Order: sequence, then structure tokens, then C-alpha cells
Amino acid sequence: MYEIDQQTIRFSNGKKHCFPAAVVEAIDFEESIVVRLAETHPLILQNVVGIDYQGKFLWNIPMPRSFRPQNPYVCLYRKGNYVEVLSWDGHIVTLLPKQGTIVGEDFYSGGVGHSRRTASTRVWI
Repeated sequence: MYEIDQQTIRFSNGKKHCFPAAVVEAIDFEESIVVRLAETHPLILQNVVGIDYQGKFLWNIPMPRSFRPQNPYVCLYRKGNYVEVLSWDGHIVTLLPKQGTIVGEDFYSGGVGHSRRTASTRVWI
């Protein structure tokens, strides 16, 4: 069990992690939790981390793969046993949630399969 309070995640065994920005998303997997920090701080670009349920820090995501390296990650998605992470400029990185290993990369095109919202279809009258 764990509890998130602003910039801190606390575990039932007493361990805690304090981050430099607020925790805005967390996805539970079998052996780990993937956490995304707010992208409000200009120096925090590697804003996705993996932590196990005992509070052990497992990994930090690589720098964003993007057209501009200062674009942070803005969304997490669970895709089966993987986590997909979307950067500000639309790059999608697929990771193993326990190891943080990149297993795929793509570019968000607005298609089916991602829960990122797109504009509704316009109908002209």
C-alpha cells in the first residue's frame, strides 16, 4: 500500500520519496508503480519514475525523445503489461514498468488506441 500527498509518496513500511514536483499520475502494475511528476518545473524533464511496492526507487525515464529536448512527458497510459508515456510534442515511448526499459517508440497521430482526447468531428449545416 502507498499514499500520495502532493510531492511525497509514502509506503506502509515507512519508506517515502519526496519529489521536486507534485505527483500528478500513478499507475499500478504487478511489481511496480509508474509515477509521473508535474511538468511545471523547467528543469524536470525526466518526470516519469518507477518505484516498487516496498518504496525502492527502480528507474528514471530517459530524457524525452522529441524535436525539442525541453518538452517533458505529459501523460501515462497502461497498455496491457506495458506503460506508454506521451511527451509534450507527441512522441510515445513504450516501457517495461518494472525495469523502465524502452521497448518501442512511436508518434501520436490521434488514432484509436490512445486515450488522449481529440477534437470532435465538425459538421457543416
